[in-house]
Amino acid sequence: MVDMNAKAILADYLDDFPDETEGRGVPMHVLVSIINSYISQYDNDRTGPVTALEALTATRLLAESMSASRGWITGEARREGASWTEVGHALGMTRQSAWEFFKKYAERPVSGFEHLAVSELAALGEKPTDR
Repeated sequence: MVDMNAKAILADYLDDFPDETEGRGVPMHVLVSIINSYISQYDNDRTGPVTALEALTATRLLAESMSASRGWITGEARREGASWTEVGHALGMTRQSAWEFFKKYAERPVSGFEHLAVSELAALGEKPTDR
């Protein structure tokens, strides 16, 4: 079921940031809601059906947001002591591929992607300090 505000959040975001490619302003749960609504063809009386283009846009933004999250989580795993071999295995790639693609995330300070985790915790009704 599409959250009654999901389509409005996506539309507002795209209006405000038409050239944004990372989708950081739309919480992942909103994008998933839009995609699931399209796949299930659920018609919410308050929002109407989700169009194929809305679902396609949501999948693009979700993929970009997930990519950023993978980078941030990779950095966290490295800071927790995971080897590049372990990181590569977790990502389904070689150690070398993981290092080449994600080393910039492992080397950057923690700030920059916290909002992704915070927005997801908020969507679950939790505070970042609850975990």
